[in-house]
Amino acid sequence: MTSCEEFRRALGRARDGEAAPDEAAAARTHANGCAECQEHASLLESAGARLRAMAGPVGASAPAGLREAVLARMRRGDAVVLEIRPFLRRVAAAAAAVLLAASGAAAWQAMHSPKVEPAREAGVSREEILAQIVRPRLGTGR
Repeated sequence: MTSCEEFRRALGRARDGEAAPDEAAAARTHANGCAECQEHASLLESAGARLRAMAGPVGASAPAGLREAVLARMRRGDAVVLEIRPFLRRVAAAAAAVLLAASGAAAWQAMHSPKVEPAREAGVSREEILAQIVRPRLGTGR
């Protein structure tokens, strides 16, 4: 072990009874000479004591092999704290529904919008077309 971070992980494994004896001894020796790692070891010890006090005595109510099963799942990475996939599926379905509705509205609007046809006579000027559009509106008072 070369860094304090590695020693701290080893201290945690030693606290949980998962470290090899030589690894646990090396971590404790390092913690005795390093103030930050000693503080980390003290925090681990106090947190463990508080958890044991909150949990109370473990008796026959805990199934045999529970600790080993939980630790094995944690090592494999199966212990998922928050399952996000169902939430993401709902968000994706809602986004797809909105996209489908917007596409349908755009298609409906394209089908029902008036078609503007270009002037068929080559001699018609832009001003004449605008005059034909504006004149009726000006005559109605708009």
